[in-house]
Amino acid sequence: MGSMKDTLNPLNWDYRTWRKFFLIAALWNFSGAIPAIFYPALNMSFFYDVQTDNYYILFLNMAFWEAVLIFGIGYLIVAYNPRKNYGIVLMGIIGKTAVAANWYYLFGTDRATIFSFLAATGDMLFTLYFIYYLIRRPIS
Repeated sequence: MGSMKDTLNPLNWDYRTWRKFFLIAALWNFSGAIPAIFYPALNMSFFYDVQTDNYYILFLNMAFWEAVLIFGIGYLIVAYNPRKNYGIVLMGIIGKTAVAANWYYLFGTDRATIFSFLAATGDMLFTLYFIYYLIRRPIS
């Protein structure tokens, strides 16, 4: 068995490891989306330090998180067969980059909490791995 350093290095990942990685990416999205959909006001407080019961604000925030959930389902599809789902990975790169850029902007303008900053950073880490996957495309 390899060292922990080798295990965490995507240069050493085989096809089966990438499948597990995309399952983790799906779980990452689900861990944000599911609580936000069921507790939208709490989510607004965590991410933006906003306390509101405004229906439209909560509805639009829930719609955003529903899209995050859908992307998570996409990563489950990729986990099932990464070789046939490069388009979903590419959409993930675009989506995660856009969301992270917006959260970084909001955090930088003091309109979002550290929670948003950390979520953006997590998304960007996944994005880097997604890009690497598309470049390397392991065969075994």
